[in-house]
Amino acid sequence: MRTPTLPRVSHIAALYLITSVCGLVDAACFLAMGGVFAEIMTGNLLFLCFDIGTGKSVLVDAKYLLVITAFLLGALAGGRLLRGPRAELRIGFAVEWILLVIALVLAATLHPGPAGMARDIVTSLLAFAMGMQNALVRRHGVPDLATNVMTLTATALVADSAPAGGRNENWRRRFGSIATFLVSATLGALLATSFGPWAPLALTVALFSVALTGLIAQTESAANG
Repeated sequence: MRTPTLPRVSHIAALYLITSVCGLVDAACFLAMGGVFAEIMTGNLLFLCFDIGTGKSVLVDAKYLLVITAFLLGALAGGRLLRGPRAELRIGFAVEWILLVIALVLAATLHPGPAGMARDIVTSLLAFAMGMQNALVRRHGVPDLATNVMTLTATALVADSAPAGGRNENWRRRFGSIATFLVSATLGALLATSFGPWAPLALTVALFSVALTGLIAQTESAANG
């Protein structure tokens, strides 16, 4: 007798959903929680350097230092899991899901704003989750399907195009990544400014829950293969 299997999305669809998660989370953090990014560390590093270069104290409001540190710790935890058995990789995705849920609950109950401890807690939780996600997704990467590095993806899309003398075989994946990121960030901005940070985070949890089915299935398939 066949054991029934739960519905799940494909590996490719799961990665597109991860791209959506990145856009939604950063929209929530930047627009509703003090102009920081939980996922795109390049932005935080630039803002931190701008503050230092213009003579502002980075210790009075250490929001950039906090999220950068949290992200790196998350990446460290994800890196450790990558070097363990496949079961630990699945645990990593489960831990990320739990962190996203906790961040959502705190955002809905504490109503974090552009400053304060509530903001620092929520953004740090999200940054840790995104650092872990970036490390874990490296095992699941697909060529030309970006989850966050849109600069390189857009460059490749144009540099390999027919006008540039290229063939651009994977243009659909590149364009799909960029379009998904733009749509999710736009929707995240609308939700964050209309309802607060909890709204895009609620959608984040929902999309990541669906993405998990594809990511875990891919992990199991690799383990069995």
